[in-house]
Order: sequence, then C-alpha cells, then structure tokens
Amino acid sequence: MISLISEVNHYRHSANEWKSKSAQASALADSRLKTINQMQIQQKAVSAIDQAYQLQLKAKDDEISFLSDRVKSGSVRLRVKAVCPSGVPQASTSSGITNATSAELSADARQDYYTLRSQLAQATAQINGLQAYIREITK
Repeated sequence: MISLISEVNHYRHSANEWKSKSAQASALADSRLKTINQMQIQQKAVSAIDQAYQLQLKAKDDEISFLSDRVKSGSVRLRVKAVCPSGVPQASTSSGITNATSAELSADARQDYYTLRSQLAQATAQINGLQAYIREITK
C-alpha cells in the first residue's frame, strides 16, 4: 500500500511538472507569436513609408527631367541668380541701354545642376524616410 501511495505521488508530481512545463512552453509560444505579429505590423508600416517616399522621389525626378527637357527644347531658360565679385569691372553703357544678353550655364554646368537637384531630392527623401522609420519603430 505504501508503495502504491509512493507511486501515485510520483506520478502526480511528474504530472504537475509536465503541466508547469506545458504552461511555460505555451506562454513562450504566445510571447513569440505576439512578437512576430508586432514585427509584421512594423514591416507593413515601414513598407508603406518606403513606398510613399519612393513615390515622392519619383515625382521629384520626373519634375527635374521635365525641366531639363524644356530647357533643352528652348521653351524655357535656366537662369541662375549671380552677383559679380567686387574686383570685376562693371560694363558701362553710355547710352543708358542695358545689355540684352544674360549669363547662362554651359551644357555641362546645366547637367551638373540637374544632377545636384536630383541628389538633393534623393538625400531629402532618404532623411525623411529614415526619420519616419525611426518614429514608427519607437512607437
């Protein structure tokens, strides 16, 4: 009889251990599932942020290409506001008529200008995207 009681206690103790381990495993699984779900939500949010900034960057690139095409076709001119340094003599017109010509960028300088605008738009989009990403993941 004592051995039967001892065996029952042993099985009851084993059952309680397994029940405790099962509860721990279940809690761990729930915790991991919650983490996975949170990661999926963050991935969707980050993907939406990326898509929005990619669209903005594409629109900016299209705008720069459109400007470049219009300048190449001659329908508009690219003007850069400039001031001559103090050591450069000013052209004087005694008749009071101003020069009809204005300074323009060379073809190489124009291309550099478009490249700089594109790089600026890209850097701005990257910075804004990273800031949005940081705000999203620190919620």
